[in-house]
Amino acid sequence: MKLISLDALEPGKLLGRPIYNEKGTLLLGSGVAVTSRYLRRLKEMGYTSVYIHEKGYEDIEVKDVISDKTRREAVSAISETFESVRASASADRDARVALDRGKVTNVADKIVDDLTSAGDQIMDLIDLKSFDNYTFLHSVNVSVLTVMTAYGTGKFTSIDLRDLAMGALLSDIGKAHIPLEVVQKQGRLSVDEFRVMKKHPQIGYEILQHKSSMKPTVASVALQHHEYFNGSGYPNALSSKNIHIFSRYTALADVYDALTSDRCYKRRLPPHVGIEYLKLGRGTHFDPDTLDDFARHIALYPAGSTVVLNSGERAVIVSNNPKKIDRPLVRVLTTPDGTEIAKPFEIDMATNTEYQIQSVQF
Repeated sequence: MKLISLDALEPGKLLGRPIYNEKGTLLLGSGVAVTSRYLRRLKEMGYTSVYIHEKGYEDIEVKDVISDKTRREAVSAISETFESVRASASADRDARVALDRGKVTNVADKIVDDLTSAGDQIMDLIDLKSFDNYTFLHSVNVSVLTVMTAYGTGKFTSIDLRDLAMGALLSDIGKAHIPLEVVQKQGRLSVDEFRVMKKHPQIGYEILQHKSSMKPTVASVALQHHEYFNGSGYPNALSSKNIHIFSRYTALADVYDALTSDRCYKRRLPPHVGIEYLKLGRGTHFDPDTLDDFARHIALYPAGSTVVLNSGERAVIVSNNPKKIDRPLVRVLTTPDGTEIAKPFEIDMATNTEYQIQSVQF
């Protein structure tokens, strides 16, 4: 399977991974041939890349850390929850009725079950979002990334992980009470708009703690996920260990997923650059210990990505080594001058340290 930019995609290629809308409904399935009309529509929706089946890439597996079914159900549940809570606000109804705790608990359990049944994992997939489905896929991704990281430490019980999954899924629920023109604005928020947006952690906490009777640990994620380790965050300028550990993990996942997602006003950053941005906030924005935990679970160069080596050769990432996350197994496809190699060969960068990845091609 190969990750390819839509600008480079030729009609007729077969999709390697399915594409879903903002409610978790299948739009295009794996194996569907991409027509010119599909290609145009995907670009209009805000997609910039897709996975395709490609000759020479057949054995390269691109696997999600949770099942497609779980991800689809989670996106659907969060979409419905946001819509219900937003409707309750406009109709002045009780959010306790609007927020279906059973539905959220169910998908949180499935996320935890998928992640823990497979053992310690790394995120080895570029998650593709459109402008339309960003909010809900983002919520699910944040939950998956936080639970995957926390589980990898071995420090949390299954109940802890479920509470973390729920807290991360609902961390942005306060945005359901923020005007849509602010939440969906295509571009940088004004000072006044950002002042309004900064209210969403407190609003989310009120919805979860006081109106929905969620556990304090679950509600605290909504309240604290924009607090910074050095006390410069909001809404309460908490610092260091005064920020709950769940919120410290969620803050990392929230920023990382935003950085590595396409938005209408910016292109996504590749994973290795996203992690470097997080590291710039070490000890200021982010807890150094949780940052180290998080970084260990992100493949810097996900399988199926095309890269250029310091030798000038072009290669594809075949697989990643969890113990040496920055030294993947690559398959060399071309010579430095761009000539295709008749018999591509593989280099294990974990043992061949003279090789470096120079750039990533989209």
